[in-house]
Amino acid sequence: MGLPLMILRFVATPILGIAIFAGLLLTLVESNISNKLLDAGFYTDTIAEHNTYARIYDDVLLDQKATDKMQELLGDVKVVSPEDIVGLVRGLLPPEYLQSQVEGAIQNSLAYLNEDTETLDVYLDLGPAMDRVKPTLLAYIDSRIDAIPEEDPGPAECTPTTVKQVGDGYQGVFRSLAGGQVPASLPSIKVIAEPCRVLIFDSAFPALFADDTLDARTTDALGGSTDAIREAFVTGDTHGVLKAAARPLAEPVVDDAIGKIREKLDDGDRVNLIRVLAENSNEFTEEELRAELAEAREAVVRYRSLEGTIAFLMLYGGAIILAVLHLPKLSAAMRWPGIFLFISGGLIFIIGKIFESKAVDFLITAVDKITENAPGIPGPAVNLLSDLVLSFGQQLTTGFAAPAFTVLIIAALLFAASIVLSIVKPFIPGLS
Repeated sequence: MGLPLMILRFVATPILGIAIFAGLLLTLVESNISNKLLDAGFYTDTIAEHNTYARIYDDVLLDQKATDKMQELLGDVKVVSPEDIVGLVRGLLPPEYLQSQVEGAIQNSLAYLNEDTETLDVYLDLGPAMDRVKPTLLAYIDSRIDAIPEEDPGPAECTPTTVKQVGDGYQGVFRSLAGGQVPASLPSIKVIAEPCRVLIFDSAFPALFADDTLDARTTDALGGSTDAIREAFVTGDTHGVLKAAARPLAEPVVDDAIGKIREKLDDGDRVNLIRVLAENSNEFTEEELRAELAEAREAVVRYRSLEGTIAFLMLYGGAIILAVLHLPKLSAAMRWPGIFLFISGGLIFIIGKIFESKAVDFLITAVDKITENAPGIPGPAVNLLSDLVLSFGQQLTTGFAAPAFTVLIIAALLFAASIVLSIVKPFIPGLS
């Protein structure tokens, strides 16, 4: 063996060993992080595993902060309990529909990162839900009316006091409903004689049209429903009176609530999630955020296009060149790749274990920072977010140790084989 070859081996062996380590690390990053982050199943399976969509209705929307936000979106349509809001939202956005929208957004985002599409369009389509808002809210009001108890109007005699008392009671009921509030009780008219009911209606109902607190839409709608309301009143159908008046009284309020929601949507009744993200950020406008995402996509494309080739050349090419460099001694050609694979696998195994142990603390801190910057997030939503972030992070970090341990075993076998060859070499002619 000449001096130049000795110098070459002395210089090239550690360099190739570093190349093997870097190639193994890149390979594990590609298989355990890049591929996962760009795989829709990584997200959809984790979200489903944590029962996310059911928890949104069963936990998140029951929180007072979420209830207040939903009540704000519903405008002046008053809802009595959180359970009512959950039922309304579940009817408008069933869990399976919400799931399809979330999974669609994930697919569109990954299609953009994988260069399958040139434009990142991430929307939550509320069109079908918006079409159901009015019938759902009006049906809800009807169901509430059925449950309203009837008050005893007092003596059944048709006296001026009875006419005024019952008439004033129904004026208050109508005004309450026009304000979006379902009344707590109804003055019963069942025990009042029909002639007296006619008198009460004819004296109380016209006063509503002179009420400045009712807008023109309400009075116009009431005028068109007068016959139906009068018929129910004259026949003594207490709840029927309010049901006949519910639509003309409540529709303007419901229309206002729908209009308020649509102000936050685009022309297709969709929520632009990129815009929402930008609006809730103090650092980016929508245009700036899209520019940042475009740069991120370019980085991902460049990284993936180079990573696989570079990792392959560094890991396998480095091991092969290292083995060839130490030929013709077969035992040395096996020993040196085995040594550096063992060192590389061991270091990455230790790093992987450290990542696994520290990942939970790091991710909890990250979630805490997110929630500190958004104090209005409901507690159950924070818990759900924490569960998802921790699960994503743990899946990303637990993929290093096991493959690295496999490399350790392979390296140990190579090293052991080289020792065996050194031992049996004197007994096998021609074996170098």
